[in-house]
Amino acid sequence: MIQTRTLLNPFKSVPFLAAFAMTLLLALISVVFAQQASAHGYIESPKSRSYKCNQLINVNCGQVQYNPHDLEGLKGFPAAGPADGQITSAGRGTYSVLNTQTATRWDKTTLSGGQNTFSWHLTTAHATTNWKYYITKKNWDPNQPIKRSDLELFCTYNDGGAKPPMKVNHTCNVPTDRTGYHVILGTWDVFDTNNAFYQAIDVNLTNSVSALESSSTPGNIASIVQSLNNVALNTVNTNITSYYEVFHNTTV
Repeated sequence: MIQTRTLLNPFKSVPFLAAFAMTLLLALISVVFAQQASAHGYIESPKSRSYKCNQLINVNCGQVQYNPHDLEGLKGFPAAGPADGQITSAGRGTYSVLNTQTATRWDKTTLSGGQNTFSWHLTTAHATTNWKYYITKKNWDPNQPIKRSDLELFCTYNDGGAKPPMKVNHTCNVPTDRTGYHVILGTWDVFDTNNAFYQAIDVNLTNSVSALESSSTPGNIASIVQSLNNVALNTVNTNITSYYEVFHNTTV
């Protein structure tokens, strides 16, 4: 009996392998493109809440750990933009964990009031309308999701449609009239779309007592009771939150 063997032609599988390789390549390109399409920017100094998730300083952050740059929502805050309670996630359900707000949930960066620099790292440089910075008010509740009414504007940079560099630095004067845990919100309004990017920064403000006192200097002081060794004073300033030293002939 004569046995015959059919030799396999290794080149017959080439079209299949080529097609498979092309499919795999296209899939990889699609993933990379999708990531780049959603990659825009975050505040890297002081580290934002989302960037600290990326750096594993904040934990149990969900998807934002991989996308700290993707907090994109409607622009025009505070008149428009994310709803109250969803501001720190830019209104994105995927990143809703960022809306969790307690006095202890997020790592805090120690910061002094006065001149500070806020640095953005951009992955896509969009034409820009403006950049704005807000901070929580003195009487805010750190155990409730942040609302518009909790925030006040303290710094603005207008770009007028210019395209920024990939590294953006803004020098702002952080209020010196409050201390302890506060949240700073940075917004980046894109010029040629309806969107903006939102970044929350958790800070521990260490303003000095003298700075706090100077922020509420009393006015229209009047003596209402006098005695040989004492005098009682009254002031129309209703925002006094500290004590004042009164000097007479250089003596307290």
